[in-house]
Amino acid sequence: MNIRFQTPHQYVFIHRHVKHLLLLWKKEHKRDLYIVDDETESSLVLRYPGDTYAEMVLQEVEPIFFQRLETDEEAFLAILAATLDYGGRLMAMYVHPERPQSDVYFFEVRDEQIEEIDDDEYPRIIQAFMEEYPDSFAQA
Repeated sequence: MNIRFQTPHQYVFIHRHVKHLLLLWKKEHKRDLYIVDDETESSLVLRYPGDTYAEMVLQEVEPIFFQRLETDEEAFLAILAATLDYGGRLMAMYVHPERPQSDVYFFEVRDEQIEEIDDDEYPRIIQAFMEEYPDSFAQA
């Protein structure tokens, strides 16, 4: 069975070592969150985690999920791809919506905002993400 949603706003991300699917329904001003139990090239097996879990995760990620980033070439709305606990600090990996495999950005999350990471620490953060989520970098 192949199920498709009627929303173009579907986002897969990892938060606290759990892969999630976020669906945003713009007209209804509604959002749904699922846990991705299994994934293949052509399908996702989803499980609804319950209202309490969904609200807890959404409360944590909504303030940081979309971020307006600027590079030398453009300004764009980046999407949260993964979070990672790094030495007691929460780090976030963002992707460009049109080039998620090649344009990847890393930030520290503090007080529901993202902060730049020091240049000397940046390579270690990238390495930690690569070790924790190697599948995310397989095609990069």
